[in-house]
Amino acid sequence: MVTGDNLQTAKAIALECGILGSDADATKPNLIERKSFRAMSDAQRLEVAERISVMGKSSPNNNCYSCKL
Repeated sequence: MVTGDNLQTAKAIALECGILGSDADATKPNLIERKSFRAMSDAQRLEVAERISVMGKSSPNNNCYSCKL
C-alpha cells in the first residue's frame, strides 16, 4: 500500500485491511516513510523493497519513481 497519509494513519488502515497482520508487522521495513526509503542507497533499496508492505507520506511523483525500481 502506497499512500500520502502519515505513518500512523497508514498503519491503522493497513492493520484494519489486513495488509499488516499485527503491530509486530508494523516495523521497518514493512512500514516505511517515503523520505526514509529515498534516503537509502540503491543497494539498500533493492534489499528492502520486496519486504515493504506499507509506504506512507508518498506523493504521486514518488509513486511513479517506485514503479521504476
